Amino acid sequence: MSRRNRPFAIGTRGSALALAQTSLVEAELRRHHPGLEISVVTITTRGDVLADRPLADLGRGVFVGEIEAALLSGAIDLAVHSAKDLPSELPQGLALAAFPRRADPRDVLVTPAAGLRALPPGARIGTSSPRRACQVRAIRPDVEPLDIRGNVDTRLGKLAGGAYDAIVLAAAGMQRLGREHEISEWLPLELMLPAVGQGALALEVRSDDRLAASCVAALNHPTTELAVRAERAFLACFGVGCSAAIAAHATIAGADISLAGLIGHPDGRHVRGTRTGRDAAALARSLADELGARGGAALLAERAREAESAAW
Repeated sequence: MSRRNRPFAIGTRGSALALAQTSLVEAELRRHHPGLEISVVTITTRGDVLADRPLADLGRGVFVGEIEAALLSGAIDLAVHSAKDLPSELPQGLALAAFPRRADPRDVLVTPAAGLRALPPGARIGTSSPRRACQVRAIRPDVEPLDIRGNVDTRLGKLAGGAYDAIVLAAAGMQRLGREHEISEWLPLELMLPAVGQGALALEVRSDDRLAASCVAALNHPTTELAVRAERAFLACFGVGCSAAIAAHATIAGADISLAGLIGHPDGRHVRGTRTGRDAAALARSLADELGARGGAALLAERAREAESAAW
């Protein structure tokens, strides 16, 4: 595919996982467009710089803002994101052009113990996610979720060093880094609903860059796109940031979308439900309204007050 007088520039974070994911995208681009000259540009985000701060304190888009700024400026032509890192609303002038086939969306536990139920009372569970803390406490109210930051290697190192008794990670990240053999327990979706977009990659371009959009179109997996867009529509119903415990996962069967959603609090309280339909936006709104009325809205308001109080 022809391009401007420079390589097709892909922007990504510099972590081992982000680079591994970008390599997958780069390989697919080369397969579909032999001869395409590609460069990879690593970009440091605010989330990378403030690695000692809890994610819940940093607001939305902490791992994508600088990459999106580079995309808008024309410094890069394509941004490769973990879909779960993207806020539900994109900056004006940007669009999601493709979602490659999704990897395993589940969370996993890494621990010397036999699994989550085998951990002793008071066990320290490393997770920076209120969503994970909520569901872990719902299963094991007697354990203690503790904040943990850093890339996958850093987190596994902290576990090995004894700072935690177990950590919760995304299965897809462990697989893409070739560390699947270190997983102690695969947490089923019935017990641990994943983050919106977990396991999927999102390829972002400028809205007016038709050449970039056409270049990545061949990488799109329609079933993954429909599922992730339904999950993102559910998240968009709430307008919340990283401090909220919200989860969603969609599955596709023919023309039907089955969307499971959860609203919770890190202490383990939550409401959960599933709805099926054919219109992703309408389905997401219906499920969001149902869960909000069943107590989810009150849980989100309580969590927002707590986050505001902590900021002061």
